[in-house]
Amino acid sequence: MTEILKKYLVIKWWLPILVFGISIILFISGAILPNTDFAFYTVLFFGVVLLISTIWQFLKGKIAIGFLQLSILAIPILFFGFMVYLFSGMMNKPDGELALDRIEHLIQEKTDLTIPKDFEILENLIEHTEGALDSDYFIGLTIQYNEYDEKNIVEQILKSAELKSDKGSWKKYDNGFDFEHNKNEINRAEPFYFKVDTLNNKMELNLSHL
Repeated sequence: MTEILKKYLVIKWWLPILVFGISIILFISGAILPNTDFAFYTVLFFGVVLLISTIWQFLKGKIAIGFLQLSILAIPILFFGFMVYLFSGMMNKPDGELALDRIEHLIQEKTDLTIPKDFEILENLIEHTEGALDSDYFIGLTIQYNEYDEKNIVEQILKSAELKSDKGSWKKYDNGFDFEHNKNEINRAEPFYFKVDTLNNKMELNLSHL
């Protein structure tokens, strides 16, 4: 038995590579017993055979052949691992809404604006991007603040407008202010739109996580 294994796993070192490659092709094509797990277990079996052959090559001092077999074995493992990672990213959908403390932190993080503690949430939505390969999502947020907090908010905006920031800049409009984010490395992964409506005492944030 040992001599047979030695013959087909050590001397004929290319044979485990060949059958492992064939099993992968059959698995991908679905040509062998479709709608069953037979092809998957075939790949798994011949992968173990190739691993045994690789270990044997190292023990026999055939380092180059061992590394060649190990490299061939690693390629599908890394590929399937990457596919599992992408799939898990698609399944890792964010929660349906932002936590209360996250709202304050997010607005301050993006615009340097400290919003009042007392506000009413009119819209709080997180939607996962359908068909995305990772955890892409959209945030739609609208809050209403009290009229007596407006003075503090406007003062912060006017003061911030005088300063240069890598995050963006404030623009004055008839119904309030818009924060126009800079299209740079800071905002590239999460482009957003933020508006302060001073007529209706509302703040609106639309953010896309790419």
